[in-house]
Amino acid sequence: MDFDQKRKKYFISVIVSAETQREAEQKGFIRFNQVLPVFCIHTGVSHKIGTITVSQISGSKPHLHSSKIVLVRETHLPLTNEKIGEIENTLRILDKLPNEKRTTKIITRAINYFLRGCYLETQWRSESFLNFYKVTELIAQDFRKDFSEELRNQLKGTLLEKLTEIEREKLRTPKRLVQFMCLQLNIPIGDEISRIVALRPKFSAHATLKEVDVSSEEFNECKAISGKVLINYIHQQVHG
Repeated sequence: MDFDQKRKKYFISVIVSAETQREAEQKGFIRFNQVLPVFCIHTGVSHKIGTITVSQISGSKPHLHSSKIVLVRETHLPLTNEKIGEIENTLRILDKLPNEKRTTKIITRAINYFLRGCYLETQWRSESFLNFYKVTELIAQDFRKDFSEELRNQLKGTLLEKLTEIEREKLRTPKRLVQFMCLQLNIPIGDEISRIVALRPKFSAHATLKEVDVSSEEFNECKAISGKVLINYIHQQVHG
């Protein structure tokens, strides 16, 4: 990522190997569409491609081209060097994850939920909230087995140890599961967890067209948490 002093705009560039300018544009477009979602989860802003320019920088075969895009929503920038470093680190991790790995599929689905949340943010806030919540909900399910094991350990030696499985299931509440997940991902737990989890059941009746009332505070909390959960979950895969 760099800043065009002449045009006063930020841009992202990538080098691809291609035989023609058209092929370079196509390969660059594919790569940019991989980069921009990561950009989005780190900044909370959905960026669209404004323009793509291609310049040949080598005449040897296969030709080496440099593709550059200018972001439409550059007003949300600049980013600090630290943030750019975090984005690049996340991209490196994603590039190394095997496509067939279960956690990779979870991440891909979670990213799509997050992007949809950003897309709907100015059009349909309650539906946007739901998509952000689904990021947290989906990733939390990956910690369900560990959460159940932790609960069993906590009940050992107590009067609750003899609870039936049905009774234990009542202790595995969505809020406790999300809180457990946050602990595993080194995310501070606050009252916002209770607030956003309490809203989730209101979205169960999809047959109704009634808008679920979501305050600005609840919406922002949900979006912020989902972004942190997704980023930390991705980075956890380095050691997973």
